[in-house]
Amino acid sequence: MEDQWPAELENCRVVCPAGELDVATALVFAVLLRGTALAAGADWLIVDLGRVTFMDCSPLRDLCTAWDRSRATGRWTRVVYDQASIGRLLRLTLLQERFPRYASIDDAWSERFTGADV
Repeated sequence: MEDQWPAELENCRVVCPAGELDVATALVFAVLLRGTALAAGADWLIVDLGRVTFMDCSPLRDLCTAWDRSRATGRWTRVVYDQASIGRLLRLTLLQERFPRYASIDDAWSERFTGADV
């Protein structure tokens, strides 16, 4: 996985990992999600998985932790993806409602989720 440190979109961090998200890269992914925030839930967060070529269930725990941190302070974590395999993974782990599919960073920011799985 390439290191892609978060960008800022207004008051929102945007994380754009690339390559494979699996057990070998889960720690790097967790650090990207956590960022430099010292306080739990300190950010609105968009995770753009558009450049992810493979994803297993290894990073899901950290993705859920980021979601929980955001929710604890009234904020959110949203996921952008268009890969059918990621849609299947979220469906099979019963996380598709927690992480509805957004087609773009702008859609995630504006809460225009795609709704239909790819």
